[in-house]
Amino acid sequence: MKKLVIAGSSKLQERAAYWRGYFEGRGYDVIDFPSSVSTEGDYAENLTDIYTSFYQNLDRADAFFLMNEDKDDIGGYIGPSAFAELSYVIIGNLNRGKKIDIDILQMPSTEQTCYEEIKFWLDQGWINVYDRPTGKKAALPVEDVVIETHLEEDTDEAEENESSDSTNASEPAPTARPKFFISPRSGEKTINIISCRKRCLNNLSPAHREYLSVLSPEFPAWLLRYIATPEMQRLSGVGMTCGIEYSSLYSYEHTNTVFAHSIGVALIVWRFTHDKKQTLAALFHDIANPAFKHVLDFINGDSETQESTEERTSQIIRNSRAIMRQLKRDGILAGEVSDYHLFPLADNDMPGLAADRLEYTLSNGLFLYGAWDIDQVRRFSDNLTVLKNENNIDELGFRDLDVARDFTMNSLPMFEDYRSNNARAIMQFYADIIKSMELHDYLTIDDLYTMNEREIIDWILSCGDKTISNAFREFQRATSVYGSNAMKKDRYCTSVKTKNRYIVPLVASEDETSTDQRVTELSKTVDRNIKKFLDAKPAKYVGFDFEFTPYTE
Repeated sequence: MKKLVIAGSSKLQERAAYWRGYFEGRGYDVIDFPSSVSTEGDYAENLTDIYTSFYQNLDRADAFFLMNEDKDDIGGYIGPSAFAELSYVIIGNLNRGKKIDIDILQMPSTEQTCYEEIKFWLDQGWINVYDRPTGKKAALPVEDVVIETHLEEDTDEAEENESSDSTNASEPAPTARPKFFISPRSGEKTINIISCRKRCLNNLSPAHREYLSVLSPEFPAWLLRYIATPEMQRLSGVGMTCGIEYSSLYSYEHTNTVFAHSIGVALIVWRFTHDKKQTLAALFHDIANPAFKHVLDFINGDSETQESTEERTSQIIRNSRAIMRQLKRDGILAGEVSDYHLFPLADNDMPGLAADRLEYTLSNGLFLYGAWDIDQVRRFSDNLTVLKNENNIDELGFRDLDVARDFTMNSLPMFEDYRSNNARAIMQFYADIIKSMELHDYLTIDDLYTMNEREIIDWILSCGDKTISNAFREFQRATSVYGSNAMKKDRYCTSVKTKNRYIVPLVASEDETSTDQRVTELSKTVDRNIKKFLDAKPAKYVGFDFEFTPYTE
C-alpha cells in the first residue's frame, strides 16, 4: 500500500478530510495531512511539532498530493508552507534519490508569486496536475444522429479513419466505409459498433464493443438518439456489481456497467424482433437504477425480488425532454416503452431465458467472472433461437443440447456467488451505510441518481461522521465475511435474504412435431446440479468482523 502525504492550507479542514477519504478509498495509506494547530499550551511549540512530524512523513512517503484548492478568491492557492513542502519533495527526488509521485490539484492562478516556478516544474515533468479518475458525469448533449439519404455518398469522416498516432506514410490509406448500412431484414440503417465514433458510445471499451457486435450482427442507427440522452449516459457510472467491486473481497479484471448492459439487452431484443417499441423497452429497463444498482432495493426492503427501483422508470422517461422528443418523432407513446415485463423476449419469469437475464449472464461471465471468453460467447449467441415454452409463449432458447448444457453449467458458479454470504453482507452493508447517511442528512436517495459510485464513496469517507466513515474504511479493508446461524454481538451482523437468480433454458426439439424441453429434462447432470443449487441453505446471519450499528433515527 502506497504511503501518501497530503499538503495544503490547514484552514481548509473540510477539504483535507475529503481528500483524505478520497485517497484512502483508492487504497492509499494517508500518513499525514493538513491539521489545525492546537490552541492548548505553547502555540510555537505545537507548530514546531507539526512541522517536524510532517517533514519526517514526507521522507517516508511514496506519493505527495498538494490540495491547492481555491481560497479567498485566489485560484489554486499555494501558501508559503505548502510551497516549501512541495519544494522539499522535489529536491528529495532530484538530489536524494527519492522516487515520490508528486501531484498538485490544479495550476495556481497567475497572480501568485509561485506561478512561474510551478509552471517550470510542470514543464520539466517533475510534478503533475492530478487527473482525477472519478468518471464523467452524465452531461453529454443529446445529439441528433443525422442519417443521410444517399448512402453511396456517405463515407466515414476523418475521425473514423485516423488514429491518434500517425501511421507509416508509405502505407496505403484505408478504404472509406459508409457510416450506415441497410439491414436486409428490416430496411433500417445500421452502424458498425466496432468503429463508430459517436460521442454517446465513448463509454464503451473496445472489448465491450466487440462483445455487443457478437450479441447482434445489426446495430440500428436510430437507437443512438436514445443512447445519447443524459438519462442513459448516467448509467455509465452505475456498475453491474452493486458496489461489490469496491470491496477487498473481490478483484475483477474488467468492469461492467448498466449502460453497456442496457444496450446489450436492447440489441438482443432487436435481433429477434426488429420491433422498435420492444427494443426501447429493453433499453430503458434499468434506466431507474441508482448508483450501486440493487442496493436501493435492499434499503427498500425488497432484497428478494429487487424490483422496487423500477417504480421510477415511467417517471424518468416522461420527465426526460430528450427521450420524449425522440419518442414523439418516432410516433411512440411513453407508456409503450416503460414496462419491459410486457415483452416475453425481454423479460420472463425465472428460470426462463430472456434478453435481460441472458445479457447479464453473458457479460458478467465474460468481463467479471472469467466464466468464458469471447469465442464461447459467440458460440452461445450463434446457437440462440426463439422457442415456445410450456405456456406456448415465445422464449429464447438454444438449438443444441450441448450448448445449452455448457451455458447452464458454467453459469451456476456466478448464480451461487450472487446469493453468497459475501454478496449479501456487502449489499446490506451498503444499504445500512447509505440509509444512515440519509437519516443524518448527509445524503439523499435522489443523490444516488445524480452522483456516480466513486463520488458517493468519496462522500461517505469525507462526511465528517466518524461512525460512518470509519465503518466504511473497515469495510474496504475487510478480507472475509462470516456466515452463521447465530447472531454475533459486537460485530456488524445482519440477516438478509436475496434473490435466487438462475436459468434453465429451453432446447429446441429435434422435429417440429415435438415439444421444446428444458435442459434439465434432457441432461441428468444439469438437473442434479440445479436441484443442488436450489436445495442449498444459506447462513441466516452474515457480517464483518468490525463493529457498526446502523443509525435508525
